Amino acid sequence: MGKTYRYGVYGVGRIGKVHAAIVQEQGHRIVTIGDDEQAAVVAAQDELNAGDVKSFNDPVQMAHEMAGELDAVIIASHTKNHAKDALPFVEAKIPIYLEKPLTDDLQEAFAFVEAIGRDPHLIQIGLQRRYDPALLYTKQLIQSGVVGELREIRCILRDQYPPPATYSSRGLIIDMGIHVADEAIFLTNEFPNEVWASMHHTRAYASPIDEGGDTAFVTFTTPSGVLGRLDLSRTHSSGYNNETYIIGTKGTIHTGRFAGYPGPVHVEIWQSNGTLHPDSKTFEMTYLKGNYPEFLPRFDIAYRRAHEQFREAIERGAAFVVTQNEVLDAQVFAEAAHRSAQHAGMRYRLQRYDDLREYKASCLANGLIDNG
Repeated sequence: MGKTYRYGVYGVGRIGKVHAAIVQEQGHRIVTIGDDEQAAVVAAQDELNAGDVKSFNDPVQMAHEMAGELDAVIIASHTKNHAKDALPFVEAKIPIYLEKPLTDDLQEAFAFVEAIGRDPHLIQIGLQRRYDPALLYTKQLIQSGVVGELREIRCILRDQYPPPATYSSRGLIIDMGIHVADEAIFLTNEFPNEVWASMHHTRAYASPIDEGGDTAFVTFTTPSGVLGRLDLSRTHSSGYNNETYIIGTKGTIHTGRFAGYPGPVHVEIWQSNGTLHPDSKTFEMTYLKGNYPEFLPRFDIAYRRAHEQFREAIERGAAFVVTQNEVLDAQVFAEAAHRSAQHAGMRYRLQRYDDLREYKASCLANGLIDNG
């Protein structure tokens, strides 16, 4: 039996409570919770059986008063506040599990990374696809060369219903698209060099929030010549839909299932002769009881692995798997797609730099950051 971690959680809305419940189920303690809204704190105290823990409505105060009593903190506040709420915990040297993205403003995201640096031991980002067994196997297959040289990638992410009225989102591509933007970077091992997109109002359901549209299509290319597409929707009537297609010169990998979660996720390798490769696999998903977000059965195992690896990295003094560096790249990608959709599919040229000043200057020159 390993160490029992003492966690703080700041931001106890829908996803914050999901993270908190997972670490509790893994045998760890929630010793403090906080949120800007006291009503959210009260609800979380009840749902997490945490009525006796100290609560806060200010992350600075939580970090200051609880610094000696925390082994880790989960930040899952409103998207626009992620970086602001995380900074006092960085300064207090408390390891942070931070929900994606860094913030909903790219300039603020750069400012945050400039403030804390590129050190990969400070923050782990909640981009759970990088811990998903099926997608990790997909990456392994790509690297093995089983489908030859990569030619196309298509990542599909479709919710059945729009998010609740309390949800914080600057736009469909910024909020939802960052997941598959990161997935595409992860699987291709490339940062896109050109991005264009379109946004649409299908009005299949009335949404309580305005995300600029309920359906989006993002097209991109990579320096090696891979053509990619991200399909996003909040109106998939048949249920949660998460699929990935990898098309190579020798065959195609299909990962996911059309709908019907919870249920097994298939990684199918279709060969050029139209038959299934024997290395195709099926991965079981978690069967949950009660009310839960529609994406959770598909990625419950990934979320659990993410938290396990977060603690393992802390104990070993190792770099976290997904840090402020990887999510910044995904945010640049998503920002380009978001702005393209706002400007009739205008194409944005992208270039990634290790040097933050060069990287930011490139984004500014390409119109991804507003001047002034």
